[in-house]
Amino acid sequence: MINDLYNSSQLQQGISNCIHSLLLNFTGLSVRLHSNEPVLLAELASYYHSYQPNTQLNDTVLELYALEQAPLAEQFEWLPVPREPGKTGRKEGYIDVERGRWIKKFKTGMSFLQRTEQPLAVGPCRANLAQVINFINNQFMNHYLRLGYTLGHAAAYGKNGQVTAIASGSGGGKSTLMLRCLEDASRHFVTNDRILLAAKEQSVHAIGVAKLPRVNPGTLLHSPRLKDILPAKRQAELLTMPTDELRCLEEKYDVDVSTHYGLERIDYAGPLAKLIMLDWGHNSDQTTRLEPCDLRQNPAEIDGLRKRPGPFFHDAAGKFADLDALASLDHYAALLGNVSVYRLTGKVDFDAAYQLINQLEQ
Repeated sequence: MINDLYNSSQLQQGISNCIHSLLLNFTGLSVRLHSNEPVLLAELASYYHSYQPNTQLNDTVLELYALEQAPLAEQFEWLPVPREPGKTGRKEGYIDVERGRWIKKFKTGMSFLQRTEQPLAVGPCRANLAQVINFINNQFMNHYLRLGYTLGHAAAYGKNGQVTAIASGSGGGKSTLMLRCLEDASRHFVTNDRILLAAKEQSVHAIGVAKLPRVNPGTLLHSPRLKDILPAKRQAELLTMPTDELRCLEEKYDVDVSTHYGLERIDYAGPLAKLIMLDWGHNSDQTTRLEPCDLRQNPAEIDGLRKRPGPFFHDAAGKFADLDALASLDHYAALLGNVSVYRLTGKVDFDAAYQLINQLEQ
């Protein structure tokens, strides 16, 4: 068991106990995950079952470790990780060590050693599967950020080989609208919350991050296709809640795209054709509208797309980035120079937005 962040013998012993393994192949990166808990690997294999574009090893293979054990003790002095604007509270802390960084999730007790070789997750991994998934996905994002990609905060779907991204701040409805758009069978899921973007010749290449849509119960309750994800008893309880209270309820559920929308409904990457920024509101009395944006006149329209790489990001040499680093609006606007950008305004109406997007594509 690891209980000392600085004890290299404990770390090596913990790694040596991870005798079971799982191979995950993503776009351009293979991850071989080792663990002392085979059930954890089975749960991860189930989660990622739709995200295996091929069975061949990629040129880049990362050896990753997940050690199931009790949380690390609290005796260490964790430095606070800056939070996004508008968010408060103590969520994450970090301690830089030789050739790496420990990151602590205070709510769950999970700890992560981020480094160039043998990154390690430590703690109650099975009870916090979503955080282990995020740790795996952070390695994927790091891989592409080192290749010059820019991180975006957006959901996205693909149609006819092109990608449409939907961006907003947290709680803006991008995941719900993206799932509503998937009701068109010609559209494929690309990503739920993070997108990687890079200029390629005359287009922008977009890569989705392998994470299932993760939504609150209000989204499920109002979707005939998805409401059965909620237990019948929970559906009945939610139907008695006032609309405003239901809208604000934080209770996340994963949506397995292959199960609920059909096989082969996932695209991994493609050229970004359109970006839709959500600038609507539940309290608005205005008609829902979709308007083109001119980023040369007002690059601030895409501020909700910007995203910090976060405490897990480091370059190929192991140097961690400034935690407050955030690419400028001008950088994002220049990157999107050949992308059609739109703004969805007025009142929040997912059916109206769906029809407007359909008209745009026609």
